[in-house]
Amino acid sequence: MNLIKIHPSVYIIYYVIWLVFLFLFNNPYYIIASYVAILALIALQGIRSEFKNIFKMVIPMAILIFILNPLVYHEGAHRIYIIGSYFITLEACTYGIIMCATLLLVFLLFASYNRAVSYQEMLYIFSKKFSNLSMVMVMALRFVPLLNFRTSELRSIKSVDLDKTNEDNNGKFDSFLAKIKDIASVFGVVTAWSLEESMLTAKSMKSRAYGVAKRTNYLSFEFNLIDYVLVILMLIVLLVECIGLVYGYGRIEIYPVIGFSFNQVPLNLFFMLWIIFLIPFIVLELYERILWRNHNKQKLSNYNVNIVNEIATPNLSNLGDGSEKFVAQTEMCFNIDGSNLSKLDFEGE
Repeated sequence: MNLIKIHPSVYIIYYVIWLVFLFLFNNPYYIIASYVAILALIALQGIRSEFKNIFKMVIPMAILIFILNPLVYHEGAHRIYIIGSYFITLEACTYGIIMCATLLLVFLLFASYNRAVSYQEMLYIFSKKFSNLSMVMVMALRFVPLLNFRTSELRSIKSVDLDKTNEDNNGKFDSFLAKIKDIASVFGVVTAWSLEESMLTAKSMKSRAYGVAKRTNYLSFEFNLIDYVLVILMLIVLLVECIGLVYGYGRIEIYPVIGFSFNQVPLNLFFMLWIIFLIPFIVLELYERILWRNHNKQKLSNYNVNIVNEIATPNLSNLGDGSEKFVAQTEMCFNIDGSNLSKLDFEGE
């Protein structure tokens, strides 16, 4: 909705701090709090479809990490014997679960960041001093969503060919080999498509003398009071949480023995400050929705009052658009259908 204007650099600082602490924290309570916050933020930002795509992509990777980590790494005091003398450890399984949860959080965080900060805003922040670096960053962040979009377009075309192939083979079509061939062909076409378009983009940028003169931006942002408040809050959180990490808050010991229990709820200053750090943009999104709904209700109320005033006017010629508009406005205002419209008795009829 963007009714409340936040400087894009505030978003960038916020997501960078969050990303850094995701790799530093391994306490399950901190991870669970981050999950609740990022899921609420994604729901309010309206990117649920992208959330589903991330799950489809990350879940197989997370399962693979969870399986390989205990099979490869055998450190830990609690052994779980599988076959004969071969064993895995509870600590390695726990570490694998934390790694999978952190990986998924990182992907969700990038999805939320892409929704909060557009590539034009990133260019506005970085292009003045780092024009080439900002262009590379924008292209990298745009690359994966662009490939997903082109892949879905290409699959919608290739699905017809696959259905025809299935019919021609009379049910003997090998689905596994077909999927491999389909993925390979789609990947080849999408890669060639992207390379060809990148060449056209590079030629267009060169012809327009990109990077020769000083860059200008059609976007303009200024720091407001809310931006200063958020930056001060984030700096306080950064300082306090770094001190907490030095004293062991936010982290748990996994090797050689797991030093954590869910009964040990971290009711301390560092965890409460982390909760406060996660809340602000969720509150802003909720506040924007409240403002938007109140604005729509007020606008609809004013519109209905105008319609009632027009209908109650003795001279129906004031409506100005003939009987069709009169019928439509009357049906909407009084919530009746056209069959009952003739029963209304207006003055001056």
